[in-house]
Order: sequence, then structure tokens, then C-alpha cells
Amino acid sequence: MSDFCTALKTATNIYGDIKLKEEQREVLQYVYEGRDCIAVLPTGFGKSVIFHLIPFLFQHRSVIVVAPISALMEDQLLSLSEMNINSCSLAMDGAFFNIVCMEDKCIKTVNIDHFNMADYRLLYVHPETVTTNSKLRRMLLTKKVQQQVCCVVIDEVHMVSEWGDSFRPSFSKLGELTAIFPRIPHLALTATATPKCIEELCEILQLRDVKLVTSNPDRPNIYYEIKTRLPNVKKYDKYDDLIKPLCIELKSLKSTFPVTICYMDSLESLAYCYQFAEEFLGEDAYEPVEQVPENRIFAMFHKDYTTRMKTHIIMELRKPEPKIRLVLATVALGIGLNAPRVNHIIHIRPPTSLEKYMQESGRAGRG
Repeated sequence: MSDFCTALKTATNIYGDIKLKEEQREVLQYVYEGRDCIAVLPTGFGKSVIFHLIPFLFQHRSVIVVAPISALMEDQLLSLSEMNINSCSLAMDGAFFNIVCMEDKCIKTVNIDHFNMADYRLLYVHPETVTTNSKLRRMLLTKKVQQQVCCVVIDEVHMVSEWGDSFRPSFSKLGELTAIFPRIPHLALTATATPKCIEELCEILQLRDVKLVTSNPDRPNIYYEIKTRLPNVKKYDKYDDLIKPLCIELKSLKSTFPVTICYMDSLESLAYCYQFAEEFLGEDAYEPVEQVPENRIFAMFHKDYTTRMKTHIIMELRKPEPKIRLVLATVALGIGLNAPRVNHIIHIRPPTSLEKYMQESGRAGRG
């Protein structure tokens, strides 16, 4: 048996003796061989499983994972804690790091002075943290960290080209990580990337002799339907036309309502529809009937929502039978989210690209 096969068998036994797809195995072998790799694999394919296994391929070393949003990091930390895999995420300002408290499975913050890379198999960071925080960069360049880190992963790497020009320019500087860690493999993962995008990513990230792994993006279990909406001149009628049928069905079915994420086109439309649902459902919005936010069967999610409520929503959606059945959301919800019970995705208007549409619609049917 080859060294890779032996290492992979050990890693999968630690992770839970899972059966890997051919493409997952191919990516892991490239990483084991020290090769840079870009993997374009559909939503729900199991991309996170790939980098979860990497630390154990290299005898319990550590992996740095660059992720675009805090909600994704929190979801990953919670998933890994359930498998007793130590992981943490750095705050964007680098002043503290987040871990999952094993007693109550809640995320707590710890001062960065207590951080030791060897204690964690995966370290999640924001692009801004690794490109602008001088204290962190000095730590990454120390001999101890250089020897401990075995791979750098950039998750949802399509964001480098989508957000890197102006919205979050730190994405376009992630090639600096290749300079900081020149002797280890770098892995970039996404569900959608055109050939031109892949070419740009190789240049921006300074990847060398890149291996490309792809899979057919078709999801046979997803059905697409187009519905005509009212014109924009009938602004609030348009919102009513969307939210009222959902509220009628939710009020009737309650806990059997198919779990649905509805992507709104603005914070204004999100707030309007949330208020409509709150007034329409009344006491039926809560199960059990005690009127506290944690008992609502519908929710809203956007980047400025409180951390406590965003964590609550993510944890609910990860359950086999979530209490929350309808989420009115912006694009802040969903990137890499592990929500196996989501049945329906509704877009109040189409995303700005086919790639974004595939990303967001692919969050349905993952159970």
C-alpha cells in the first residue's frame, strides 16, 4: 500500500471512516504530494471534508483556511466540534480567537496571547486578517508555525475575483500567503469558476504548476421553476405577492413547512417581508408559544444582525428538523452553510451571474 493510501486510511478513520468520492480523493492526493490545486466541485459535494482531512494526512499538523464570512466559520467550528476536532477562527482584527466550548457547544472568545497553532487542526481566518495584521504575519513567519502548518486552503475562492477589486480588496492580496508559506501546497475550492476565472486565480494567488479537479455541476435532485413577479412600480404589491402565500402555508403547516431560504433583493424588502410575516402569523409565529426570538419559526439573516441570533439561526438550520422553517436572507447567509434540511430556495430576483445563481440554488437538496 502506498504512503498516500496509508495516510488516507488513517485520516478517514479519525474523521469517521467516510467513503470519499473520486474527486475528493484526487484533490487529497495532489495535496499530499505537495502540489497546488484548484478544485471546482458542486455545492453539497463535500468540499469541506477535503480540508478537514488534510491535517490527519500529515500526522496531526495544522491547516489554515481562508474563508469569506464569519457565519461560514462558525458553522464549520460547530461541525468540527461534534467530531471532537479542535479548530478555531481568528477575529478580523486579530485581537482574539474563537473556539467552541465543549461543555455547552457555544462559541467563546479567547485573547490571542493564549493562541498556540499546534493546539488546533484547522485555523479559520478572514482575508483581511492575514493581509493587513502585522502581528499575525510575524507569527506566521516564525519557525514553529512554519513547521506546524501543512497546507493553506482558500474556501469559496471565486470571491477573490468577485470581491477583490473594490468591495474587499484583501481578497486580491491572498497571493501573499504563497510567499509566506512557499514550501507547502495551496488548495483553492469553489463550486463555480469559469476557465477565465481559473486563469485569473492562478495569477492572483501565485499558484505554481496547478492541478485542476472538476466535477459536473448538475444536481439532478433540484427542480427549477420560474414565476413572473409584479413590476417594480408596484413595489409593495410585489413584496406582498411573494410573502403572503409563504405565510399562509407556514401558518397552516408550521413545523412541517418545507425549510425555505428566501433571498431578498435589499435590506428594505427583507425588513418589509419580515414585518409582514410577524403581523400575519401573530402567535402562530412561535413554537412553543412563548414569544421569545429563539422560538420563532421564521427568521431574518443579514450581515448586521446580532452575532447571537446569527449563530442561533445557523445552529437551527444544521439540525435534522430545524425549528426555523423560513429564513428571509441576504447573500450573507449560505456560503458553505451545512443545512441538510433546506428544501426550497426562492430568489426575489435573479443574482447578478449564473455562477452566483448556481451557488445559492445549490443550497437546496443537500440532505
